[in-house]
Amino acid sequence: MAQCRKNKGLTQEEVGVMIGVQKAMVSKVENGLCVNFGTVNRIAEALGVEPIVALKSKKKADKNLIDYVMTVIVEFARRHDLTIREASNYIRRFKGIDFLTEFYDVEHTLSFNDCVDDLTIVCQNNGGTLR
Repeated sequence: MAQCRKNKGLTQEEVGVMIGVQKAMVSKVENGLCVNFGTVNRIAEALGVEPIVALKSKKKADKNLIDYVMTVIVEFARRHDLTIREASNYIRRFKGIDFLTEFYDVEHTLSFNDCVDDLTIVCQNNGGTLR
């Protein structure tokens, strides 16, 4: 839908006004984050196209990955003298969770100390201030 909207020279805000929703809702639909079929249909109608919704299955989380990430969060909290909640929020905010899940296959072979070092650097590179 985004390409169709752009081809017609419309912004997300303009489409939102046309169908009575906020720009953020149009963005969510275009990025597959909203499956409100009524909204999808209204956007498609405003653009003069047929609505097509592709449903994707969510990847099931691997129990080993979940256990690993939780353990790394605990170790990160210890290293940086944070509560587990503070560590979790910090790591998520500064893209550490994305890093851990994307590079799990490599990181889980390292010591937790090395992993926390890597995670600290990743968070710093994404705006975090912990050293």
